Amino acid sequence: MINVIKGLLIGLANIIPGVSGGTFALILGIYTRLIFAVSNLSLKIFIPSKFRDEFKKIDGFFLLQILIGSIISIAGLAWVMDYLLKFQPGPTLSFFAGLIMASILIPYEMIDKKNFKNLVYIIPGILLVGGIYKFGAIKPGSELSLLVVFISAAVAISAMILPGISGSFILLVVGVYQPVIGHIKNFLSHPESNQGLYSFTVLLVFGLGCIAGLVFFVRVMKYLLNKKRDKTLAFLVGLVVGSLIVLWPFKAYPDIVSAEKVEIAIITAKNTLPSSAGEIFYYLVFFIAGIAGSKGMELLEKNRDN
Repeated sequence: MINVIKGLLIGLANIIPGVSGGTFALILGIYTRLIFAVSNLSLKIFIPSKFRDEFKKIDGFFLLQILIGSIISIAGLAWVMDYLLKFQPGPTLSFFAGLIMASILIPYEMIDKKNFKNLVYIIPGILLVGGIYKFGAIKPGSELSLLVVFISAAVAISAMILPGISGSFILLVVGVYQPVIGHIKNFLSHPESNQGLYSFTVLLVFGLGCIAGLVFFVRVMKYLLNKKRDKTLAFLVGLVVGSLIVLWPFKAYPDIVSAEKVEIAIITAKNTLPSSAGEIFYYLVFFIAGIAGSKGMELLEKNRDN
């Protein structure tokens, strides 16, 4: 039961852009065990004759308990996140930006040699996010490619294992986060309808992408962190810094006239300047709350270490 509760907290972290599931795992004291279990995951587990040995090898019962807790948490919060991003996008983005701004120091401090050779890799990270935001994001109303869902899930789940890096923010940058949240809500609301079945298909592909990410991308990430640790971390810092472009809260949002059909894609909403000092102050409150939340997480982590 304790591990299910820990899974609930990790699920909470993973659904909020800017909050790292890896950081939560560190605070809860299960990070090493989780990484060890995940790194042993292989496709052999799908072979019936080898399932028992592989399940034991990956600490299967522990992973299953964490997974159950995470799924419960994500399913429950999908409604909240869908509402906030549709009806309160500005304050929500301000809060996310505060979380991310304060968490930038976590991967930066993990860089051992902070010299030009390594820190220059921050730039391609920023450019990549900026390029995706400008040219590669999923447009509102467009068909969500299952291949994009699969790849996005694989990359995001790989990022989630790193303290200070939020996998959900990666989904947000590429424009997949909101559609996936919508599909979770839609499937839970109308599982028997055609829309519900399509949402289930999208979520199934997303889940398979997560499995592929855990099996393959995590190994690539471990290799890069072992062989090119400082450069990889600098690139990740660049991704985090670049995400602030996406999370700029002052955007040209469409007018909300009813709750029937609301299509607000923050990834494609045009960045604008604040309209008034009152708006700046209002969003600033949520930005500071995000920073406070992130710093609170850091304090919890330090207390745990002590």
